[in-house]
Amino acid sequence: MSTKIGKLVAAVLMTGLLVLCQFPAPAFAFDTASAVVSGAVTIAGATTVSGSTIVAGSTSVAGATVVSAGSVLAAGSVVAAGSMVNGASVASSTVLAEATSVNSTSVLAASSTVAAGSSFATSTMLAAGTTLAAGSSIEAGSVLAAGSVITAGSVVNGSSFSSATTLASATTVSGTSTLAAGSTIAAGSSLASGTAIAAGSSVVSATLIAQGSVLGAGSFAAASSIVNAVAVSGGVSFAANTAIVASTSLAGGSIIAANSTLAEGSALVTNTMIAGTTFAGGSVAVANTAVVAGGSTLAAGTVVAAGSVVNGTSVSSATVLTSSTVVAGSTVLASGSTIAASSVLATSTMVI
Repeated sequence: MSTKIGKLVAAVLMTGLLVLCQFPAPAFAFDTASAVVSGAVTIAGATTVSGSTIVAGSTSVAGATVVSAGSVLAAGSVVAAGSMVNGASVASSTVLAEATSVNSTSVLAASSTVAAGSSFATSTMLAAGTTLAAGSSIEAGSVLAAGSVITAGSVVNGSSFSSATTLASATTVSGTSTLAAGSTIAAGSSLASGTAIAAGSSVVSATLIAQGSVLGAGSFAAASSIVNAVAVSGGVSFAANTAIVASTSLAGGSIIAANSTLAEGSALVTNTMIAGTTFAGGSVAVANTAVVAGGSTLAAGTVVAAGSVVNGTSVSSATVLTSSTVVAGSTVLASGSTIAASSVLATSTMVI
């Protein structure tokens, strides 16, 4: 009798399993830690995008912003006059009709808008003045550098903050976190892949010094800069030539000394002085007006944006120099220009 009951139970169980198999398996959501922004959070110093960062909502460009190769500008993005995208100077405001992949260091001029669905690739640098709006999320693996200020109401890795606290050491986001309004992210921080920038955010960059560059002895990095992925506090001068081997962004007021070399992918953005002969080892973007000192040489291939002046002659439309040009008179390169490899910038050249 017991054997018959056992067989009956087994048959019932098998029938139940067969019925269940007709339905799709339920999807389970696994919690992946991130820091959620509950109110506007300000980036107070150079911060590196260390993995693809998603633009989840329309984001304004508050100041010239350098976008690294591998980034994507979604359809609907507005590229303002004075921008430079994939080597092409943009003379008038343009709305992208389709997604545009960035294949070389590009610059979005102030007043541009980055549409939802865009992404910023690794090595894009966000500078002081960037604001992350409520709803942004800073993904696990991101690092909040020492000096970041966590305001009351924040929760970082499960720890609640009842009053504003300045981080004494770098903190990696690895657990449940919420950054309350008024929090600031210090220079030297990084944003991990998957970080999302919410609608209403704004971005800005500082002068970008690409890997492979050399800052000559006597160069000065102003406060809020990072050099070789190390935050600069209060400004620092370099006693010897310094090879650039990691993320480097120079805040306004920095100085590039003689015998410096700017590698491919560098961009002159913030108020920066060229204090001695500096060589372009590759294409260098001009993101704000550059006053080029006499004695400089602009190599063939240099793109002179509309609104520039070369040796006293005004340029009405973007022009590519077909031969090397020595600067002997008034020369101003407008935003959207590109200085070609083998160019030489003389002492007193200035980005303003």
